[in-house]
Amino acid sequence: MHHLPVRTLVVAAALLALTPALAAPAGDTTDSYGGRAMILHVPATLPASGMRALVIVLHGGMGNADRIAGQQAESGLNMDAVADRQGFVVAYLNGTPVTRFMGAKFLGWNAGGGCCGQPGQNGTDDVAYISGAVSYLAGKYGVDRAKVFAIGHSNGAMMAQRMLCETRVFAGVVAISGPLNLDTAHCPSAKGLSVLAIHGADDRNVPIAGGKGSKGLAQVAWKSEAQSQAVMTASGAHYTLQVVPGADHFLDHIGAKIQQTEGVTIGEKAARAFGIGGTR
Repeated sequence: MHHLPVRTLVVAAALLALTPALAAPAGDTTDSYGGRAMILHVPATLPASGMRALVIVLHGGMGNADRIAGQQAESGLNMDAVADRQGFVVAYLNGTPVTRFMGAKFLGWNAGGGCCGQPGQNGTDDVAYISGAVSYLAGKYGVDRAKVFAIGHSNGAMMAQRMLCETRVFAGVVAISGPLNLDTAHCPSAKGLSVLAIHGADDRNVPIAGGKGSKGLAQVAWKSEAQSQAVMTASGAHYTLQVVPGADHFLDHIGAKIQQTEGVTIGEKAARAFGIGGTR
């Protein structure tokens, strides 16, 4: 999740309550599946129908699709520019309200292991929702089901890893600041699939070594990245963990460090990891 101080969250909620929901940015379209809105970016130039790739973007806790698509928050997850260059479809999905009192703009995913908020407590079946949304989008946009990938941050990263553990929906995921948080030693569905896990070395919200973070609201004992890697590797997945020195939990800080040291954006790095943005 985004783990912000309570005071900050209350002020943000008050401000957002006075602000109308963001419209889809220019070049994007809105759609819906299962009662949830989503934002689609479909480049003008794409491969032939049936050969197209799809990248699903999963916001962090307290986030939503509008703010990523509009580059208002978690802007490193915005894949529009690289999608235009490389020719693939991007879908920004929405979770469900993470608390009872903050409304429909602060969303989260049921990533398992007590995460996160109301989606976890209510047992929201986000695995079924995302699976259904991908099927709907693949049919509508001529997507090759072997070329469906996901990128997520924090709670969204945990959800992406849960999907890889429990389904064959994604061929690979990029999981930033979020481990596999399930109470499991084996992910039978992950065999042959790929995970690029990226984590800030100084993360105090979701520590690399696991346990409760010293920052943030969630009182969850997180799994460690080492445990996630061990489970996925034992299950036959290709798992790469990149620890980013000098970066904390927040996506913008991680993205800045990666661009400084590698000369690529998170979106470009993700596309390359998926094999849809140049050389791996």
